[in-house]
Amino acid sequence: MAKHLTFNTQMKTRLSQHLVSAHRSDDVTPQSSKLVRTPKGAQLLKYARKCRGYTQAESAACYGIEERTLRRWENNEYNPRWNDVISLIEDVYLMDITQVIEGVRSDPDVIA
Repeated sequence: MAKHLTFNTQMKTRLSQHLVSAHRSDDVTPQSSKLVRTPKGAQLLKYARKCRGYTQAESAACYGIEERTLRRWENNEYNPRWNDVISLIEDVYLMDITQVIEGVRSDPDVIA
């Protein structure tokens, strides 16, 4: 249990540091500042999988879960744990989580 808490704390710190540094580099005026939310796990998983050209079946088999589970995560029927989202993106798709978040935000085809 302590391992999971440490992992979650590290990931939250890493993401917040990245988001803060990204905001500092932009010229933000009080009128143009908006709340920037992290995309949902479903959006991140779908975007990363499509970027790498994997099918849901291939992704699920690589991660060791059923295809149905991954399909439900991507269709937002069930919310995946952040540990699963990060592990799939970084271990299976070999992408950086911050790269995927930025990609989802900049891609107009991804449903918000």
